[in-house]
Parts: sequence; C-alpha cells; structure tokens
Amino acid sequence: MRDGFQGDERRVVQDYDAYFNAQFEAYPLNLLPGQVACSDNPDDMIVASVGAGIFVSIYEPELKTGAACFLLLPRALLDIFPHFGKADPESVRAALSPLENCIGEMKRRGAGKGRIRVRLTGGAAMPGDHEDRGTKNYIFAREYITRKGLPVLNEDIGGSCVRRIHFFPASGKVIRRMLHRAEDFSEVSALENSPFSE
Repeated sequence: MRDGFQGDERRVVQDYDAYFNAQFEAYPLNLLPGQVACSDNPDDMIVASVGAGIFVSIYEPELKTGAACFLLLPRALLDIFPHFGKADPESVRAALSPLENCIGEMKRRGAGKGRIRVRLTGGAAMPGDHEDRGTKNYIFAREYITRKGLPVLNEDIGGSCVRRIHFFPASGKVIRRMLHRAEDFSEVSALENSPFSE
C-alpha cells in the first residue's frame, strides 16, 4: 500500500464518452458497429477499433467537416455473399444504412460530391474467421461507394491486425494504430460478433 492509498480511492469516470483525451487533445466520440458520427468541431475525435469491420471516414475540406461510420455485414448477408439479390431487401437496407446515413449527413451539411475525400480502413482477417468476413465487408462498402461515384482517397484494408482509428473530422486527419495484443483481438471479436452487430 502506497502512502495512504486504499485501493478503492480511484478516479471513476461515469460517462465513458465524456472525457478529454490528453494525448490527442480531443474529445473522443466512440463508434460501435452500425453507428455514425459527424462533426465540424476541432475538439472532436471519432474513434473505433475494427477487425473485420470497415471504418469509413468522409471529409470535406471546404466545410472542414467530417463523418464516419462503422460498417459490418450481418450474418444473413455473409451467408449469401455476394448474391444480395436473394436477400431480404430490408436486410440489405439495414446493412447499408450506416453508410447511407454518413453520406446523407455530409450532403445535408453542404458537402460537394467532387470535394469529399473517402477513406476505408479495416477488413482484417481475424483469427478463426474461415468466412473471410473482412474481405466481404470491404467489397460491400467499396461497391456501394463506387456506385455512388464517390472518390476514394485512401484504403488501409486487410492484414491480420486489429486497427484503432482516430479520425479528426474538422481537419480530415486520420491516425491509425495497429494492435497486436491478444486482448485487443478478443475485445474486437466480441464486439463484431455481438448480437447488435447481427
């Protein structure tokens, strides 16, 4: 025991999303599968840890506004990939909704199709994944973006590592960290295989 520290006297953060990240000097907005975030606040940072999922970030330099989404195909679409015509149309709409909402929010804020910059990150081959979920998630996202005629600035896809992405929507800056620890794989696998991601 160190100088009167009892062990139960630790700082507790009640709201995990309401803290200031001193390393990046920003407030993190944490994304989970299926979620979307959009901001023009220079103090905001959109954060996600992805394995097989795809983190799509969109930036519009004239507006200094960015949006991001965490795309992950549900089991029903993974099972029939790439024959989405056989799928329940509602399942396809639900799978595309994070990306559609992300693009839609940028349009509502005045983003021009020719000015936006799209980045795709993720699509890893996770341990024990015999279905190649990462590649399927990537193809699903990439085909939709291509059909929309949106320019893709950069892709960081595949590999065998979990990625933690820090996206600064007001500047378009992206910091990507490769995570190799077993705990990181376990945490992201549990997140991407949880019931709400199905």
